[in-house]
Amino acid sequence: MKPAVRSEIQKIIKNTKEHKDTFVISPLIEILRRELKKAEAKKVSPAEIVLEFVDAVETALAESPIYSTPLIREFYRRALDAADPSAIDREALLEDLLFQSLRRIPEPEGTKRSKLKNAKARIVIAALQEFSEKGYHSTTIEAIVERAGMAKGTFYKYFKTKEMLFTALKEEKLAEFVELAKKEVKQDADILGILEGVITHYLGFFEQNAAFFKVIIQEQKEFGREFSEKFINELILAFPGLKRACWKASRNGQLKQMNYFTVFFGIVGFLNGVIQKWLHDGGQGSLLDEVDTVKEVLFYGFAIRPEQEGQAKKTSPLKVIS
Repeated sequence: MKPAVRSEIQKIIKNTKEHKDTFVISPLIEILRRELKKAEAKKVSPAEIVLEFVDAVETALAESPIYSTPLIREFYRRALDAADPSAIDREALLEDLLFQSLRRIPEPEGTKRSKLKNAKARIVIAALQEFSEKGYHSTTIEAIVERAGMAKGTFYKYFKTKEMLFTALKEEKLAEFVELAKKEVKQDADILGILEGVITHYLGFFEQNAAFFKVIIQEQKEFGREFSEKFINELILAFPGLKRACWKASRNGQLKQMNYFTVFFGIVGFLNGVIQKWLHDGGQGSLLDEVDTVKEVLFYGFAIRPEQEGQAKKTSPLKVIS
């Protein structure tokens, strides 16, 4: 198989988000159909094309967070259907695919140790996908380990209960967010610049982790407030000068004098609402497109005071979305 085709496969898989993993199959099958047509014109064995293609896809998926047993199963089914018009013996092709799988070179001991270390990460990724699709309460440990492609006993090596797994998932994502915020948000900016950085980072982070946020929303009653409280506390610890910056800004008239924690709960709640709407709309567009609107509402409000109506600008960055 040409390197360009392998690169195309890898790019499609890499650009597929975890919460949209099922959408990866169709573009991959389109590539397979295209390559089979080329093989027919060049009189190349279509069976060999299918075998090489499946091997390339499996290799790329194995290195991707969207990997799961159900996804591989569906990919195999669609690949076989795509091969039918090429008059390939389906039974013989299935046998070849099985032998191809068995012929994989045994991994070095170091790689095996590395995979054992990655087993926990595979469980967490599979759990996130299951939680996102079915909700926390409807997800079972059996479904998680099946999706992760491992035995149930492996799960219990890392987590005693589903609750412990979910707690670990929240803490992992929270820590990931805070560490990235420390690097990306400019702490030497003025208070509005810092807050804009936090807002932009928050929306960008949850766009990249939509499946996780979907779970938090689904379980809002039990986990939402707890997560928001922990998030705000961790954010304050990550930016030790933030509270003082707010106090200074209120002293010099840049900010109104308000309860610090109430304001931050309000900001997080508003951002969560924006993300929830985005998820409800199917994740269309980018959340970062909403930053200007969010800033306008959070910093200056969306209603014009009666005494200011005559001074209102005809143009505003505020967007009203139906």
